[in-house]
Amino acid sequence: MLCSEGAVGSSNHHSCAQTTYLSGSIAKSYAIKSFTFLRLNTSFNMSVLKSIAVFLLVVMANNVRGQIILPGGCPDVTAMSDFVPGRYLGKWYEAEKYFAIFEMGGKCITATYSAEDDGVIGVKNQQISTYTGMKSEIVGEATQESRDAGKLVVRFPSLPVNVPAPYWVVDTDYDNYALVWGCLDLGIMHTENAWILTRARHPQLSVLEAAYAAADRNNIKRSYFMRTEQSDCPNN
Repeated sequence: MLCSEGAVGSSNHHSCAQTTYLSGSIAKSYAIKSFTFLRLNTSFNMSVLKSIAVFLLVVMANNVRGQIILPGGCPDVTAMSDFVPGRYLGKWYEAEKYFAIFEMGGKCITATYSAEDDGVIGVKNQQISTYTGMKSEIVGEATQESRDAGKLVVRFPSLPVNVPAPYWVVDTDYDNYALVWGCLDLGIMHTENAWILTRARHPQLSVLEAAYAAADRNNIKRSYFMRTEQSDCPNN
């Protein structure tokens, strides 16, 4: 029912005024609720967009750097302080590793390091596909972040996204084993890569135990290590 001009001053004036007041209150309440809903909805949408952005960042970084995603920042790991690049050169066999998509289905994996100009270390990684039996390789380069330190950065120019990847030599005796680790800190989470490399294709248990001990000392979780298949491999 709407109030007409004739109702003003009549017995219906009080009820019409009350109706008008109630209508105004309802409209005001509806406006407040609508604004609150829009504000909450906007906050929710922004939260969703931020979550999507973080997810895409993780996926992109994960595809380039590593595959193990863990909460929080990178653990406290220390690279060798007296690393000698010249003694590290030569062929290494991959004994164990953290899961990495770019090595999925690979066996007989090796890494060969060579001395290049200006202190650059040449990198050649090779593997054989367990699916096709075909051999593949990728060539890159590694440089030290600081002199005498085991903190290196590796680049592979042939990749679609040529970004530097951390390659820290955490421990090695140069003649038997090397423990290598890398981490990308994304704030609320991080990705990790880790490898146990050995000079022998089939190392003795004592060699692996030395690498495990180094992992334990440096907060590198050994439970994530996967054995790399090194059987039925070519001699070269």
